[in-house]
Parts: sequence; C-alpha cells; structure tokens
Amino acid sequence: MPNKVIKLIALDIDGTIMNKNYRISNRIKHAVEKAIKKGVYVLVATGRMYSATVPIGLELGLKTPLVVYQGSMVREFYKSDDILLHHMINSELSYQLVEDLRKENIQINVYCDDKLYTESDSPMLQEYVTRRKIPFQELESFGDIKNFLPTKIMAMDPDITKVDAIKQKLQEKYSDKLNITKSTDYFLEFVDIKCSKAGAILFLAERWGIQQHEIMAVGDQDNDRGMIEIAGFGIAMGNSHNDLKQAADYVTDTVDNDGAALAIEKFVLS
Repeated sequence: MPNKVIKLIALDIDGTIMNKNYRISNRIKHAVEKAIKKGVYVLVATGRMYSATVPIGLELGLKTPLVVYQGSMVREFYKSDDILLHHMINSELSYQLVEDLRKENIQINVYCDDKLYTESDSPMLQEYVTRRKIPFQELESFGDIKNFLPTKIMAMDPDITKVDAIKQKLQEKYSDKLNITKSTDYFLEFVDIKCSKAGAILFLAERWGIQQHEIMAVGDQDNDRGMIEIAGFGIAMGNSHNDLKQAADYVTDTVDNDGAALAIEKFVLS
C-alpha cells in the first residue's frame, strides 16, 4: 500500500490502459473519471506523438497536459495547445544517429514539428500508422526536412533479437547524449538525454506542489521503468517483463483484465 495519499496518477497508454486492439475499456474510463472527481491529477505519459495522444486525452476526459514523445514534450490540449516543455535532438547528433541506423537496415521514423517522416515505407510502418491513425510523409532523404531538429527518432523491426542488439550497440555509443528505450519489443526510441517520462512527470508535479511520494505511476515497458522508480508507488502491469515487475512496488493484473483500473480502484478510490 502507498505510504501517503496519492495526488497524481501517471498512466502509460499502450499495454497499460489500451489493449492490443487499441481500445480503452469502460472500467478504465470510469476509474479515471472517479479519481479526477476525487481531486487527483491524472495524466498520460507516452512515447506517442502529441497529435496521436490528443484523442486519447479527450476519450479519458483529462484536463492535464499530455506527456508525449517519451517525455520530450509536455503540452496542453484541453483549453490550449501551449507547449510547457520541449527538448529536441540537435541536428548534428540526429544525422549521425540516422546514419548509424541506416547501416542496420531497419525502419527509421523521424518526428519533427509533430509530423512523422520516413525515407522508406514498409508493412510494419503501415500497420503502425494505420493502428494509430497517424499520417506520414515519405522523403527522398531526411536532409529534405528544413530545420532538422527531431523531437524523437524511432527504429522499428519485427526481429526482437535485432532490435535488442542495436539498442546495446547504440547505448554504448550514445549513453551520454541520448536516452534510448524500448516502448515495445519491436520499437527502439531515441530522445535527448535530458528527456524521460520520469523527468516530465516530476516537472508537472513540481508545478502542482505534489511530492514524489504522492505520485502513483503505472506502466508495462522498458520506457516506463524510470517513472515507476521515481514514483512513491510504482506499479507494473501483469503483462510486463519480469525486470519491470521487480522494479515496481506492486504488480497488478494484465491490460486485458483492466489491471490499471484495478490499481486505481484499490489504491486511490478505496
């Protein structure tokens, strides 16, 4: 049980409140609604781009800023679209990373100005954009993007072993420049070293006068580890990998069994 009253709930989206069919259950929505009515701040913290997260914020009835792009951006969506926090990867470093990823023969997505760019289409990219309802632009070269300052760069491949090997290799090279995490077994995400979901959540908590021990965070993937560790009460989903479960204070049920809602009901609403 949490040691203090929970005043802020940070929820990952995919695999936490949204299932593999990209649906959020009514039980999740009701739990979030009740927590908000109780005066608790509820926010989503995701690797998704801002425009793909706004509909989810609306569906959940949130009025808090959205933590998107692995914490690279914190942006309002309810009464304005004001950007509260935004860190980008500098151009030189971005070009260097893209060149390294090209050598790995892997799908590369670049996110600039809340738009998705790619140099090559693929079945995996098509599934990714179709499921999330994201438009994208295919370019001859990322060099065609004016003011090349990505908020995030993502590599994706259906071979998990390949993704893990690339992660290890590039972490050794860029450990002091980039925050590198996996948002699924197949997605490898790169943001500026200053950025993380954890950092963005603490940024908002400070604005709202909330202490770390009053934060509850719920997630299921490698990129959620930081926010689970900094939260006063970190919760791993039942569908998480074992290493995340070990880092958490509590393991709830799976996303298919509304584990996030169960956690909110048990530790915030009871």
